[in-house]
Amino acid sequence: MIYHVSLSLTALVVGLLHGLGGILALLFPDRIQRFVQRFPRDRALGRILLGGVTVWAAILCATTDLGEYSAFRSGLVSGCLILGTLSIWLLDDFPSVRGLSMLFLLAANVLLDAAFLSDRPGKIALVLLAYLWVAAGILFVSLPHLFRDRVCEPLGLPGPLRAAAWAALAVGAGFVAFGLGLG
Repeated sequence: MIYHVSLSLTALVVGLLHGLGGILALLFPDRIQRFVQRFPRDRALGRILLGGVTVWAAILCATTDLGEYSAFRSGLVSGCLILGTLSIWLLDDFPSVRGLSMLFLLAANVLLDAAFLSDRPGKIALVLLAYLWVAAGILFVSLPHLFRDRVCEPLGLPGPLRAAAWAALAVGAGFVAFGLGLG
C-alpha cells in the first residue's frame, strides 16, 4: 500500500466531489457549458494539471518502495521532473485533457489502496470507479480528441448536461452514504 487512507474517508471525499460537480452544473449551467467547451484546449489549466501530476509522480518515485530498482530512484525522480517539465513546456495539443487523464490514473491508485483488504461489500463501487478512471485515463491521454468529441461536445448542450448533473448527484449521494457507514 502506498496511501494509508480509510475506505470511508475516500468514499466520502469522492461522493462530495461528485455532488459538488452536480450541484454546480445544475446551478450554473451556462458557465459550466462554456467551461466544458473551452476545457480541452485550455493551456493555463492544462499546465496546472500537468504540473500537479508531475509533482505527484515525482513524490511517488521518491517515496515508494521500488525494491530492486531502488538504486535508480534519483534517476527516476529526475526523469519524472524533466519529462513533466518538458510536457508542460512543449505540449500544446489538448494539454488539459491529458493532464486530467494523468490525474485519473494517479487518483485511481488512491481508491484501490483504500479498498484493499476491506470486507465491506460496497467497496466494489469504489473499485469499479477506479477502473473506469484507469480506462478513461489511458484512452484520453492517448486520444484526447475523443474526450472533446464524446464528452465535451454533448455536455455543451443543456439536456445532456442536466442528465449528467443529476447522475453525478446520485453517484455522489451513494458514495457519501457509503462513506458515512450507511451502505
